[in-house]
Amino acid sequence: MNRYKLYRAGLALTLVLGTSAAWAAQAAKEQKNIATFAPTSTLGSFGTGPMWGPEDGPLPPAAGTEVKYAFDPLHPFAGLKKAKEWTNLFVRTAKVDPNDPFHNLAPFQWWSALPPLPMTWRGAWANAVRKGMSFKDFYNTLQGTAGDGFTGEPRSPYPFKTAEEHYNAWLKAAKGGTKHTAGNLPDWSGDWRDPPQANGFPVVLVRDFWRSVSDAYKPRYELMLQAELEGRHWWPADSCLPESFTASGRFMMVTPTMVLMNSTYQNQHDRYVFTDGRGFLPPELALPQWLGESQGFWDGNELVVWTKSIKANARGHGAPENSDQLQVIERYKRIGNEMLVDVTWYDPLAFAFPLHGTSIQTKAADAVDAWKRTAVTLNECVSTNLVYHNDEGQLADFEIGDPRYHDLFDQTPWTTVFKKGEKAKLEGKIPAAPSFLSLSGASTLPADPSTVK
Repeated sequence: MNRYKLYRAGLALTLVLGTSAAWAAQAAKEQKNIATFAPTSTLGSFGTGPMWGPEDGPLPPAAGTEVKYAFDPLHPFAGLKKAKEWTNLFVRTAKVDPNDPFHNLAPFQWWSALPPLPMTWRGAWANAVRKGMSFKDFYNTLQGTAGDGFTGEPRSPYPFKTAEEHYNAWLKAAKGGTKHTAGNLPDWSGDWRDPPQANGFPVVLVRDFWRSVSDAYKPRYELMLQAELEGRHWWPADSCLPESFTASGRFMMVTPTMVLMNSTYQNQHDRYVFTDGRGFLPPELALPQWLGESQGFWDGNELVVWTKSIKANARGHGAPENSDQLQVIERYKRIGNEMLVDVTWYDPLAFAFPLHGTSIQTKAADAVDAWKRTAVTLNECVSTNLVYHNDEGQLADFEIGDPRYHDLFDQTPWTTVFKKGEKAKLEGKIPAAPSFLSLSGASTLPADPSTVK
C-alpha cells in the first residue's frame, strides 16, 4: 500500500469514525505497520513518484532560473512524441536550504509525512505537547528534503494575462475549432488514472506555493499551514464538499456536443464541457458552482476547456486556496495510452501570478480489472459523515444520542425518523394525531407506533 492509499483509507476512516476511540485504535494499528509502506525515496516527497530519472537526460535547470521556452504558445503540444516531453519542461532542481522557513517540505510532507517525520494530521503536535515539547522544537523535527532534489515551476509559461485572452488565442489559432462527428471523435474510452496528488495543480514545494500566493491571501495561507501543522486541518471532504476544482477525470465520455468528465473521489465530481458553441450562462443565471461551468472546443484531437463561475474553496494538504475569481484553462491530448493534461489557473485575487500545472493520466491496461479493484460507487457522504469542526477548530465526532449522529448500520433511516415522530406524539411534544387508517378501522399500526419493526 502506498502513501496515497494510506491517505485515502485514513480519510475514509475519518469520515466514518471521526476522532473516536475506534479511530484512535485503528490509527495505532496502522502505525505499527507503517514500516511496510513505500519509503520517500520510492514515491518522492510529493507522493507522485520520482520527478526525474536517468531516462530523462541531463538534469533540469535550478528553481528560480529564468527559462525561455522553445514551444509555440499557440500550439504547445505540436510535435510531442511522449507526454513526459511536456511535463519535463517544468521540472526544476531544488536544494535543501537551511534558512527555508518552510523547512524544505513538500505539501505532501506538510500534512502526512511518514516516520521518522511526525504525522501532523494524526495529532503529532498534541503528542509533543504531552511530552512537554515547545512548538519550536516540534517544528524543528519536521525537516524536508526539498522534494528529493526536485520541484516544479508554478508560474505559467504562457504570455496571456487572463483566461479569456488565453482561450480566445487558442480558439483563433485553431481557426474556430475542429467540428467532430460521432464517426471521427477521438477515442478516450477506458479507465484513466491520475498519479497521486496530480490533478493539474502545480507540483511544487511549500515555499514555491508561498511565492505564488498574493499578498492579500498570504495571511490566509499561513493560517491554513499553521492549522495543518497542529492537526487542525480543514479539508473539503471533511464537510462533505467537493475536493476543490480538479482537472481531468477517471472516465471521459465524448460526444460531438459535449465531453463528460467523471472523477470518483470521496464525492462524485462530474463536469460537463459543452463543445457546441453555446457559451457561458448569462450573468444573471451564472451562479458560482463547486466545479464551475465549462465550455470548450477541439483543436484537431486536442481538447481545450475554459471554466469559470467557480466557488471559492480550499484544497488544503499544504496547497493554497482559490477565490471565487478563479478561472481555468485546460488542454488535453491523448498520446498512446497516456493523457497529457495542461492546466493554467487564473485567480487575480488569490494568486500572485497565473499558476500552471501538468500531469499525465495513464489508461488502465485492463479496465475490468481496474473496475473490480476500485469499483465506482456513489458516496453522497451525508449518511456516513460523523465528523465536524468544534469550537477549538479541531475535528470531533457526533456521539450516540446526539440528534446529528448517523447510525451507520441503520438501513432504513426514514423509518427511524417516522418512529421518532410517533414517540414525540405519545410524549406530548408535538400535536397528537391518530393514523388516518384508524379512522376507518383499517390501521395496521400497534398501539405504540414507535415500536414498529
